[in-house]
Amino acid sequence: MRKENRAFTRLAMHAKANMLLADQCIEGEVENLSLKGAFIVAEKKLRLQQLVSITIDDTLACGISAKVVRVTDKGMGMEFEKNLLD
Repeated sequence: MRKENRAFTRLAMHAKANMLLADQCIEGEVENLSLKGAFIVAEKKLRLQQLVSITIDDTLACGISAKVVRVTDKGMGMEFEKNLLD
């Protein structure tokens, strides 16, 4: 069994997410969320380390800065610059 090395617990959720880049807005859906990041499913994939501003409906994440830390066939792991309670 693989040990989780996460500082914050992930919560399963489904909410609309908008990722704003300099020249475009990409829509996606959050699959899970923690205080420090989220996994977002979207048709368009971003590059690793790409910086975006994310707004997630019905959460404290409104225009929060994040970077892409993981890309899979299904979606992207995003790491928030600050945790959601800062």
